[in-house]
Amino acid sequence: MEILAILFIFIFAVIFLKFFAVLFHTGMFLILLPFKILAFVLSTLLVIFVLLPLGIVGAITSLLLAPLALAFVFMPLILIIWGIFLLLKE
Repeated sequence: MEILAILFIFIFAVIFLKFFAVLFHTGMFLILLPFKILAFVLSTLLVIFVLLPLGIVGAITSLLLAPLALAFVFMPLILIIWGIFLLLKE
């Protein structure tokens, strides 16, 4: 009989603790919800006003500097042709 009483108390304690765990989880969710919304709004503003313009500036810069990068690849050939031209010019 004592075993049934101990088992009943144990089951009641487990159910009681599970109920408080659910309440704690729900309470923490409700407390943290404004901070989650604030983080979402701030990250959206960061993307719109900082990362997007930086991406556009980076894309325009890379498009403008692409011919310069190709010029560096062909720089030895350009210098050789220029040197031959200067030698033949005299």
